[in-house]
Amino acid sequence: MQNIAFTTVTFRKKSRREICEIACKNHIKYIEWGGDVHLPPDDEAALQEVISLQKEFGLTAISYGSYYRLGAEDYSLWEQIVNTADKTGAKIIRIWQGDCSSQKVSKEKMQAMVNETKKLADIADKKGLTVAFEFHKNTNNDNGKSAVAFLQAVNKHNVKTYWQPFSTSEDTENLKAVLPYLICVHIFEWNENGHRYSLKHGVAKWRVFLKIIENSDAEPYFVMEFVKHDSKRQFAKDVKTLRQMLTE
Repeated sequence: MQNIAFTTVTFRKKSRREICEIACKNHIKYIEWGGDVHLPPDDEAALQEVISLQKEFGLTAISYGSYYRLGAEDYSLWEQIVNTADKTGAKIIRIWQGDCSSQKVSKEKMQAMVNETKKLADIADKKGLTVAFEFHKNTNNDNGKSAVAFLQAVNKHNVKTYWQPFSTSEDTENLKAVLPYLICVHIFEWNENGHRYSLKHGVAKWRVFLKIIENSDAEPYFVMEFVKHDSKRQFAKDVKTLRQMLTE
C-alpha cells in the first residue's frame, strides 16, 4: 500500500513547476492536477506545460480534479475535461455529486443525476477513464449509505468514489460501506470545524482507517491534500508520517 500521491489544490498559490518540485523532493511520483488553478480544462498552454513537467520530473498523473458538478448537464464542457485528463495520462476524473446534502435530494433530482452520470461515464469510457465522486459534505455523496445507493443505481464499471473522513463518529462506517467502489483516499487531518493539525496528530484514527483498507480488496491511491498552514515543511512531515503508517 504505497500508492502515495498528492493533489495540487494543496498548494493553490504555487506554480506548476513548484508543485512538481515538491512532489520530487518528497519522492512522490503520482499527482492529481486540480482543474481550478493549475490545469483549467480550456487552457492549452497550461496543459502543454503540465505534460512537459511530468516528463521532466518523472511524474505520473493519476487523477484530474475537476469541478464538474452533477446538474450541469454540460456535455461540451465534459468533453473538454475528458480530453484534458486523457492528455495528461490520468485515468480518473474527480467530480462532485450535486450541490446539496443527500437528505435534501428529491427522487426526481436523484434520477436526473443518475442519468447524467451514465452519460458522463459513457463519454469517459471511450478514453478508458473512470469517473469518481468527491466524498464531501453538502453533496449527495456525503455518507456511505447514500454513496453506495447512488453507485448501484448508476451501475457502471467506470464510476467509483473517493473517501475522506469528516472527523465524526460515522467515519469508519462510511469507509467500510464504500470499500467496493473506493479508488482514492484524500489524506489530511483536521477537526469537524476545519481546524488543521499535523497528520501525526491523527495517527491513531488513521491507523484504523488504513487497516480497514488493507484488509479489503481495495487498492486506492492515498492522495495527500490540505496541510497545516499550507506549509511545504508540514507537508514533508505528513508524507513521512503516512509512509510510516503504510509500512507498519
